[in-house]
Amino acid sequence: MSVFKRGGAGSYYIQFNYRGKTYVKSSRTTNKRTAERMEREWRDQIHAMLEMGERQRITLKDALEGFKESKNNTPSGRYTHHAANVLNDKFPTHLYLDEIQAWHLTKFKSLREKEGIAAQTIKHNFQTIRSTCQWAKDNGYMVKELEFPKVKIDNKRMRFLSIDEEKRLLTELDPRVELPYRPKYEDRPIKENRMRQDNYDLVIMLLDTGARYGEIAGLTWDRIDLEESTISLWRPKVKNESIIYMTSRVKEVLQRRSEEKQCNYVFTNEKGDGPRNYATNGIKKAMKRAGIEGVTIHDFRHTCASRLIQNGLSLYEVASILGHTDVQTTQRYAHLERRDVSQRARDIMESLNSVSDRAAVNSSLQFEEKFRQCS
Repeated sequence: MSVFKRGGAGSYYIQFNYRGKTYVKSSRTTNKRTAERMEREWRDQIHAMLEMGERQRITLKDALEGFKESKNNTPSGRYTHHAANVLNDKFPTHLYLDEIQAWHLTKFKSLREKEGIAAQTIKHNFQTIRSTCQWAKDNGYMVKELEFPKVKIDNKRMRFLSIDEEKRLLTELDPRVELPYRPKYEDRPIKENRMRQDNYDLVIMLLDTGARYGEIAGLTWDRIDLEESTISLWRPKVKNESIIYMTSRVKEVLQRRSEEKQCNYVFTNEKGDGPRNYATNGIKKAMKRAGIEGVTIHDFRHTCASRLIQNGLSLYEVASILGHTDVQTTQRYAHLERRDVSQRARDIMESLNSVSDRAAVNSSLQFEEKFRQCS
């Protein structure tokens, strides 16, 4: 039997070799007989999977743990941990993935709706389950296709920042602005000033590139060309890449940050050795101080898209900038394009009417002149 305790204490670990590969994991028990039984069962599962083509079963709870570990040290790591905690609390994660039925998902959806949870959040909960199932499938576990209930998202109201709101927000985010009950900039802790500068720079990047939070939080210096003023933006969600040209203020941000970089990430975590986590409290507090309501971090992306369309770019062009793989996703901004088209149509008609009116006046004058001549 290959069960042992590391350092002679704690839970038993299981370790064995099978066909040249070493398998090791914690049994999470201090009972040796239980650990030995788990070791036999695990060997049988590995044998069934490799020799007979059978896949090992895994509970949603254990799969969530594996999926969380795969997201460690990534921009979405903190969100993934939070989502897993919600599911462990609200969903029967003790079930094996192949035991989950459609009614489990429907019941979960109803429970969340009764709790007053937003439809978009419920949709994100389901996406976590999908991603976890995909992780399990990729790692050789038994997974079945799940039919998720539809979650209706109300896209009628879309919020984006006005120019005035943007100015107020950036003023509040400015690291050197004086804050109530806080020392002046020079007397504040370096960590606090750095955090405020990071928030300011991040918002500039989001507003001017239209990128998702995770795309900027995970941006690395090897994807930035300051000489050409371009960003090779990798989009993990849709697995494509866009070349984004920097605005002057984005370039100013990146030039300044390049002189202070600590690692290959443009925005780092608190330790300075990895990508920035999903940390938005400072930005949300600044929005509250600026009197901005009903705006989320993702609305910065909407703000960029809306401004581009209002200033002449087509839906197809904006879809390319945002990295949408399907232009249907960009249709939420169609009403802005239609308004712009309507305004241009009005201007054309005004111009044509003006020409027509001038022609009518000239014709009338010519008739009156001929009439006077005849008289």
